[in-house]
Amino acid sequence: MHYRKLILFLLYSFNFSSYANNIVLPDIGDNAGNVSPIEEYRTGEAVIRNIRRAGGVIDDPLIQTYLTELGYRLVAASETQQPFHFFLIKDKSINAFALPGGFIGINAGLILATKSESELAGVMAHEIAHVTQRHHARQYEQNESSIPIMAALIAAMVLSSQNNELGQAAVTSMAAGSVQKQLNFTRENEKEADRIGIELLIKADFDAHAMPAFFDTMDKQSRLYGDNIPEFLRSHPVNPARISDSMNRANHYPNRMVISSTAYHLLQTRLKILASEDKSELLKDFSSMIKIGNYQNKDSAHYGYALALQLNKKYPESLEQVQILLNKHPENISYNILKAQIETDLKNYPAAIKTFEKILKIYPGNLTIHQFYAETLIKAGKIKLAHKLLETQVAKSIKSPIIFQLLAETEAKMSNLAKSHQALAEYYYLQGQTHEAIKQIEISLNTKNINFYMTNRLEARLKEFKDELLQLNTH
Repeated sequence: MHYRKLILFLLYSFNFSSYANNIVLPDIGDNAGNVSPIEEYRTGEAVIRNIRRAGGVIDDPLIQTYLTELGYRLVAASETQQPFHFFLIKDKSINAFALPGGFIGINAGLILATKSESELAGVMAHEIAHVTQRHHARQYEQNESSIPIMAALIAAMVLSSQNNELGQAAVTSMAAGSVQKQLNFTRENEKEADRIGIELLIKADFDAHAMPAFFDTMDKQSRLYGDNIPEFLRSHPVNPARISDSMNRANHYPNRMVISSTAYHLLQTRLKILASEDKSELLKDFSSMIKIGNYQNKDSAHYGYALALQLNKKYPESLEQVQILLNKHPENISYNILKAQIETDLKNYPAAIKTFEKILKIYPGNLTIHQFYAETLIKAGKIKLAHKLLETQVAKSIKSPIIFQLLAETEAKMSNLAKSHQALAEYYYLQGQTHEAIKQIEISLNTKNINFYMTNRLEARLKEFKDELLQLNTH
């Protein structure tokens, strides 16, 4: 069944991460030579669900929106019709990877390691190129192996990562005998992804030299790590020849001075806040940053200071910092959401609702604002309005666990117990907890006074969940 070859392929496309354990994937077909887009999507989606199960995905709506907008700016520069899904991985290591179905994961550590928006765009462009060139599907065909085996190997690899030494030893053992052939194929993939990635950068108005610049930074840093080399360099090996090749390609284009957007600086700041484990130290750092003026972007520094103050429950001072930002940029979504959240923390719900209503007049229907607004409305006791906003999100096929969790809460408060358990089932499924999802559907089916149509929907979903588990247990 060609396990050794597939293990090597997975090393190219998937990271050994300590958080992503107990991964399970559904049986998604037997034809290795004819991989359909639906099969690829199901593979990628299953991986993400199981990373979530281990707490490895950061589902922050503001960060998610930024990554999606940046990603699709690059996708628009290509000729692909492939849908993409960008997500943030809760990991400090430097890594990014593409999965079947257009799922692209970017580690928090990689984003914080970039020095410019163009560098981040360069990494994303490289991963987008892996997808548009269908490197995954081509590898399936090269290995003459079925997708269920591929799925099982991903599960085995991630499970083995619970013991890093054991995992590395297992991979080394399975890899023996076909290393050179597979490495040559991988290097060609990397070279092609670099070439197309640079073209995407240029078409999307980024600096083409950012890609080789990031490679060079990683190459220099790798010498300091010794055996603890960053995962990005394990799965995307950088060497002088590759840096030189990408630099030569970038030199074919004029030098372009691209200033990183404020949104990029806000992204890095928000990530620093989310990644910090010491709230008081965080506050000291941002306070010092503001006083000394030691920052790349003044607005993002004030934003970070406001977030740090909020985390330390210094709400009036935090509100003061946000107001400084809003005086300059009254229509900025991040600043308005933070203002409304602080007002919510202060239990000044009328003020928070007014802030949300104001920003929604500028950005009507904005789903990111809707989610934060729904959270405030629930706390304010305005359950029906929150429910309406959340149903709009679900109707637009927003697959966010938080949305379904909030929807379940509003349904329960409205005494719609069957629908509450139905929403909880979707929440648990997106979290990779299919057994718990089945339990919630069964509770919903046993609820009194549910109609024929809802019963049919619940039974159909229950069958889907059970079929998936059955497929897993038979491979």
